Amino acid sequence: MKEKIRIIAVIVSFAVIVIMAVFDTFGIISYEQIMVFLKLRNPAFTSAEVSVHFIDVDQGDSVLIVSEEKSLLIDAGEEISSEKVAAYLKSMGIDRLDYIIATHPHTDHIGGLTDIIRDFGVGELVVPELPQRIVDESFFYVQLLEEAVQMNIKITETMPGDVYTLGKSTLEILAPCGEYEDINNYSIVAEFVHEENKFLFTADAETESEEDMLRSGTLEDIDVLKVGHHGSSTSSCGEFLEVIRPEFAVISCGTGNSYNHPSESVMERFLKDDIRVFRTDMQGDIIAESDGQSINFIVKGK
Repeated sequence: MKEKIRIIAVIVSFAVIVIMAVFDTFGIISYEQIMVFLKLRNPAFTSAEVSVHFIDVDQGDSVLIVSEEKSLLIDAGEEISSEKVAAYLKSMGIDRLDYIIATHPHTDHIGGLTDIIRDFGVGELVVPELPQRIVDESFFYVQLLEEAVQMNIKITETMPGDVYTLGKSTLEILAPCGEYEDINNYSIVAEFVHEENKFLFTADAETESEEDMLRSGTLEDIDVLKVGHHGSSTSSCGEFLEVIRPEFAVISCGTGNSYNHPSESVMERFLKDDIRVFRTDMQGDIIAESDGQSINFIVKGK
């Protein structure tokens, strides 16, 4: 009896696989839709043409940008967060990333990226130009670069002024634009533009980097600020906020983190400037949908 049950189970499983393949091939229902229907995969959080996903990776950073058929991932949190990020990408039907940006060699940003480039197709890995002393001290960063070489992934040391195209949208590199002692200030800072909507991603850039960007004259009014350094008092200085004038701010930080991020002083600046704040420690994954004229936020919740 057990043998008959086993044979029947094998036959049924094979039949299901064949039916799924036929349905997917002829466009009746996609493989992704079948997986969601069978509750083997979560549905995508949004079907918007352009969406920016601030993935909750505890006390770390990870942002996914989806623009038409193109996708770009900025950081992936600590190594332990790679499974969460991978699951999120799969839930969006993503098996290949056009770009990955590794903002700077701190593990709460790039620790999970090595696993990501092993599991997903990657068109290009974008990194900052760093002094050799910083590279030599950064095990996870060296590991990431070595893995990218092994996977034959193009590695680009980006510079201010470089522009990456994502469908009808663009992402321009603004920083780092100086020489620094602190690794945080070597963070890649980038502005994403979809028609009239503008997002600024600042990784862990601190006041010194902000001041250099102010001097360079490249900053402008934006809609959404990914707050620097998890809301630390070392970032989001008053003059910086006065120039970029965001309507929304998103802070990526861990619940009850030992750094007390975000700091009271930064939150007070946002309050004073009537900036609406979203926080991953309180609201989980945060999605911003853009139609080019307005931005709609979706909060997944904890």
